Amino acid sequence: MSAGLPARWQAGLARLRAGLGLPAGGDLRVVQALPLGPGTRLLVVDFGGRRLLIGQSRAGLARLADTEVAP
Repeated sequence: MSAGLPARWQAGLARLRAGLGLPAGGDLRVVQALPLGPGTRLLVVDFGGRRLLIGQSRAGLARLADTEVAP
């Protein structure tokens, strides 16, 4: 998991990985986090050659977009 993230984010990202069918291991890196308001933020995450845009709220995490990362 990505070091330095709060435990609830790590757990949420693990659930997101499982929901996307991504392997449990691998290099996951939060590129940017943008707070939008109380309990909400956008995350840009690199994982497995993909860049994901994740919405995080009190209700959970949702994949908003993803694309392959150029080598």
